Amino acid sequence: MTHLRLTSLIAATLLFASPVIAREAPSDDKPAKSAGKQDVDGALTQWKEAVEGGNVDAIMKLYDKHAIMISTFAQDPLTKREQIEGYFKRVIVNPDIKVEIEDTHPRTFGTMAVNSGRYTLSYTQEGEQVTIPARFSFVYSLEGGKWLIVDQHSSRVPLPDEQQ
Repeated sequence: MTHLRLTSLIAATLLFASPVIAREAPSDDKPAKSAGKQDVDGALTQWKEAVEGGNVDAIMKLYDKHAIMISTFAQDPLTKREQIEGYFKRVIVNPDIKVEIEDTHPRTFGTMAVNSGRYTLSYTQEGEQVTIPARFSFVYSLEGGKWLIVDQHSSRVPLPDEQQ
């Protein structure tokens, strides 16, 4: 089993085995509905604005100190805060970086939340416009009234001829 698969498996196991999440499900077996879903979408908007603003400190304030990131451009999971910070330092050097959020699916589970969806990342690199359609999953923990990213997975959407 590859390191990436093992890390993903461990993250998924920890998320869904968490006693915070393993509470009695609502009677209709759907994720709990609350005003927190808007806050989770707001946390994603803060991430988008911080990335577009090119401020690494603002970006890093959105991540838990033990966050893990499986990114669009890094081959291995980023398991240390310094790795995530270095990743964003490399990403934001590209001029005109934009994140266009296409759809989101926020769900709250007590003090944990998940938001999955799609966005398009665009920027200029060596004078050329680069556009990358991507899909994402952010896992959040509610800390001091603020949703912090504890796990992020972003990947390029496969091109139509790559899908099977």
